[in-house]
Amino acid sequence: MKKKVLVLFLILILAITGCSTQEPVEEPNDEEEIVENYLPAEGGTLNLTITRFNNLNPLFNNNRSLNQLHKLIYQGLLKFNDKVDLEGVLAEKWEVSQDGQSIDFTLRKDVKWHDGEAFTAEDVIFTFDAIKGNIDKISNPSVYNISIKHISDIKILQENVLRVTFTRPFSNGLEVMTFPILPKHLFEEKDLKLMLSEDFPLIGTGPYKLKDYQKMRAITLMKNQEYWGAKPYINEIQVSIVPDRAAQLSIFENEEIHVAEPTTLDWGKYVDHKDIRVFEYASNKYEFIGFNFRNPVLQDINIRRAIAYGIDRHKLISNVYMGHGTAVDVPIFPESWLYDENSIKYGYDTAKAKEALEASGYHLREGSVRSNEDGEALKLKLITNKDNPLRERTAHFIKEELTALGIEVEVQLLDWEEFNNALNTDEYDMILGGWELSMGQDLAFAFHSSHIGDTNFIAYESEEMDLLLEDAFKATTREEKVAKYSEVQQLIINDLPYFSLFFQNRALLVKKSVYGDFDPRMDDIYNDIEDWYINRVEDPAGN
Repeated sequence: MKKKVLVLFLILILAITGCSTQEPVEEPNDEEEIVENYLPAEGGTLNLTITRFNNLNPLFNNNRSLNQLHKLIYQGLLKFNDKVDLEGVLAEKWEVSQDGQSIDFTLRKDVKWHDGEAFTAEDVIFTFDAIKGNIDKISNPSVYNISIKHISDIKILQENVLRVTFTRPFSNGLEVMTFPILPKHLFEEKDLKLMLSEDFPLIGTGPYKLKDYQKMRAITLMKNQEYWGAKPYINEIQVSIVPDRAAQLSIFENEEIHVAEPTTLDWGKYVDHKDIRVFEYASNKYEFIGFNFRNPVLQDINIRRAIAYGIDRHKLISNVYMGHGTAVDVPIFPESWLYDENSIKYGYDTAKAKEALEASGYHLREGSVRSNEDGEALKLKLITNKDNPLRERTAHFIKEELTALGIEVEVQLLDWEEFNNALNTDEYDMILGGWELSMGQDLAFAFHSSHIGDTNFIAYESEEMDLLLEDAFKATTREEKVAKYSEVQQLIINDLPYFSLFFQNRALLVKKSVYGDFDPRMDDIYNDIEDWYINRVEDPAGN
């Protein structure tokens, strides 16, 4: 929705009187409020940057900054909203079958590609085949290949109705239909080489289209005047291609671009900057402590709970991550429609931590380390990857917290290869790690016993968890999926295979010369860009 913006200019008049023998005296402040009303106006150029990439094709690109830019050009059938649920884009409605094994999508009829050709169901099928590897001469694996692995077939029922069929009932069927759609007509058999070419044609259905591309130097986008949705105010987007994120931030600080992402967590230094606004948002980066279930000591739930109660996560977020994180007890996005607020349990409580240790027979006898009746000291090895200063500081923070409870912790910082080699062994007790969780929020990779020796590296095994995850996977309705995910979250709390620390936050820095509603999200930092504007006109009505 296009919105008026009310800009308030406050002029603070401070009168100070005094003499050489007296302290300055502050008179009462007089505030004069000048109200100016503006309306958004079309025009202007937004300056952005992206980092160097290997592939322009959105199906094969793994560069995050280019992926964000692609969202201005390309669209999927669906997209994620602020509750990490789905809303229609190129699909105007959909219907899930009663058995949960297929979805019928009704496509919009008013959509055109940037070259004027009509968007059709054939484009969706072509894109699916390209991702799946069903097209000759395209051997590169798509970044979306894993997410669509449960789709067995897509076929046209009517001119603008598609049926997507899955290998079995699949509750994430809507989530996987967010991949960007390519125009089939540009890639006839003789032109398939364009799919992986430096000359890949950037033609989509989004609010901006390509005006010019200077290879590995710059991309210029212009407003798509034929866009089917709400047209943006900003006419042009100039995108410089730079070596890395540090270069992006440097250019931003030199006033050459309007938008950037901080390279570190100290974006608080920009908050009081007169020309910059900071918009903080939750990312999909989740930090945790994993307990190695090969260790008999950590098979004791009281030990795991003592550790959970004994670590002050809010202090950790404040001291190490400068307050830029959200403490959670489960690996579900806190904003998500699947998040169960009843999953919150492990607040910092050293009394409960000590009580749990005592219940397992670990007492403070002599010295500062607890031991059991056999004289075995409670000593644990915590591993994490080196060359990550935040993880290193977190590891030592955890050590200090647990030392205060009488648990001796040895911190080992391993290089990346050593760290990965150690994961599926019994050579550690706890791991400090993190995941970049998918928007689909499927937790089987970490908690299902079928992944032991792979992504379930802590060797957690629970028949109840396996059944719950399978039920959640094949839920036929959104209501059933919510119910099953609530049960999954409760079991995570009760079993505590991982102790959740927090989700990291990210931030978007925007020059104050760009106006509008800014609502960056983990999968789309330019969300609602159609409401951004640079040019303004006075509101003649004065509203």
